[in-house]
Amino acid sequence: MHVVILGCGQLSRLMAREGKKLGVDFTFVAMGDESTDCVNGLGKIVQWQDSMSAEALLAETGTPDALTVERESIDVKLLIELQKLCNVCPPPEAVAACQHRLKEKMALTSLDIPATPWHPISDEASLHKAAEMFGYPLIVKSFEDGYDGKNQWHLQSADELAELVKTEKPENWLAEPKINFTHEVSLIGARSVSGEVKFYPITENHHEGGILKRSIAPYELLDSTKIDEMQANMKRLMESWQYVGVLAIEMFVTKDGFTVNEMAPRVHNSGHWTQNNTITSQFENHIRAILDMELGDTEVNDYSGMVNILGMGTQQPKVDHVEGEVFLYDKTPRNGRKLGHVNLSDSDRESLAQRMSAIESQIYSN
Repeated sequence: MHVVILGCGQLSRLMAREGKKLGVDFTFVAMGDESTDCVNGLGKIVQWQDSMSAEALLAETGTPDALTVERESIDVKLLIELQKLCNVCPPPEAVAACQHRLKEKMALTSLDIPATPWHPISDEASLHKAAEMFGYPLIVKSFEDGYDGKNQWHLQSADELAELVKTEKPENWLAEPKINFTHEVSLIGARSVSGEVKFYPITENHHEGGILKRSIAPYELLDSTKIDEMQANMKRLMESWQYVGVLAIEMFVTKDGFTVNEMAPRVHNSGHWTQNNTITSQFENHIRAILDMELGDTEVNDYSGMVNILGMGTQQPKVDHVEGEVFLYDKTPRNGRKLGHVNLSDSDRESLAQRMSAIESQIYSN
């Protein structure tokens, strides 16, 4: 079996390492000038440039049993052309929605899935209208190229709004109110070509500056009715897209229930803990799904945690004596860059949280 992955980052690396255990061969497509450090030695690497057609790309990679992506920032037109020639998972429609915040909101709204309130911004007048509707703090996001807190602004007042429009043109934006949430969580599920669906336990996430710092699962402060509702919503969304692969939905838990913040049509950082404490990780289940193998078990035995290893300057992270299983991505260090992660498990949630805090202190101490 042969899988082509568009992208050469850490998610490609982690998928390939799991897929190789299933006997799958991989080819990676370096999009533009991206680094291939993460996937060197894991399979053939093909360089793609803007002028390359879908036919020319597959002539280089060979026609795969499935072609997938490691990020949503992929040219959808290319995916549509590739879909005419091979099995593309997830479908281009899903990637298009998840890479464009307005399309994402509209997809959720069309299925009556609770999402954060929003107002499209096309000019300064519509921005002021959003401020009237939602008040302050006001969160403004670009339609595209938004991840890890990029291309968004948290406005605390009308004065800050006025300063923003001096330097940025208010168009192709979304405005949202600040949500008073108790926790940030994610739901990760997988759907196969045959329509088999499995879900992982709800994961609680902690961010700083828009970047995920740590995750812990399972999250137990939602009753089973709410969890069933979350899973039913994701299943309806998957079926509407005829989705194949792993999908992640990030949500805010509020006093009234939950609301969807954003989605990712791929394996997700908040699911890295699945490498240690489930029979089948999100990475293996993604490969199983796109090759229409039976999906593996997603039940957990203990509590699991994941701590991201983020770059601090140009120094390699200090992980020699870190407790837990360390996964490094072979990336060149720079501030805020995801260089790896640490997974660990515990039968006691509070003990696990304390151990995770100790790991963070060790990694980020001077």
